Amino acid sequence: MLTSPDGTKIWAESAGDASKPALVFIHGLSCTALGWDEQFADPGLRYSFHLVRYEMRGHGRSGKPVEEEDYESIKIAQDFRTVCEAFGVVKPFTDAYALAGSIVVDVVTAYGPDYISGIIYVGGSILALHYHPVCRHPVMTSLFPVITSLTSDDLSAGAEEFVESCVKAPLTFPAKLLFMGGFIMQPRAARYWSLKRSQDHAVWERTAGHLPVLIIQGKEDLHCLYETMIGIAKRIYDDVEVHLMNGVGHSPHFESPMETNRFIYDWLRRKTEVSGATCNTARGVLTYASTLSQRRAKL
Repeated sequence: MLTSPDGTKIWAESAGDASKPALVFIHGLSCTALGWDEQFADPGLRYSFHLVRYEMRGHGRSGKPVEEEDYESIKIAQDFRTVCEAFGVVKPFTDAYALAGSIVVDVVTAYGPDYISGIIYVGGSILALHYHPVCRHPVMTSLFPVITSLTSDDLSAGAEEFVESCVKAPLTFPAKLLFMGGFIMQPRAARYWSLKRSQDHAVWERTAGHLPVLIIQGKEDLHCLYETMIGIAKRIYDDVEVHLMNGVGHSPHFESPMETNRFIYDWLRRKTEVSGATCNTARGVLTYASTLSQRRAKL
């Protein structure tokens, strides 16, 4: 449990080899770091990279302040930096799911684009809060009033609809409860300000173009108009690689983890020139395949 400069507690953990290139995973709106379990369990990723994940303020096991000033851009950036410094991470890659994509903007604005080495956007990432309205899917737009309401009495129903819209195939009941738990434990004001906070996208849009980008995107995403999002990404970034996944919704890392992990590993290997890990990953995938079915069967 770490402490950000304003005193907010931030939950974080790491795995893998701390001497290898770092990849910081950031979850989406009303989620928790448990969403990255399949990535942290991947033998190839753990062998070749230093994996770090944390829970954003207002989410999960982290502190949950409820005032607008608690969600200022600089404080969001300081949370990220606090995590990096705690684990000795320098110039990490980021793996950002959905809302977490916007944190790149805060980090670049506060510390410059060279604070990170590259970005993986997973599952209809919000590139910047400024671009969220034009990229929002009609289904998500219909849910927006409920999930951002400070007074709604329909929170439970809204949470269930929100969670179900995150995936293409129906969730098992235990998995649904796991997702809904992250939503329900979050104060309404924390969810509201996570989405409605002020953010200046100008510095990021002007300076981050040289950062390499990987987009992993489900074609059945009900939260994001992904073609619009990808078009904006290609306008801002010079080097954008895109993988579209059939039959996958808003959460590729959960719905199709083996394929998602392969995309992540291959892209990072090329960007970091990791040596000696390919054979290990090939063996690891076989081991991972046998254990994955057991873990998902439990859900």
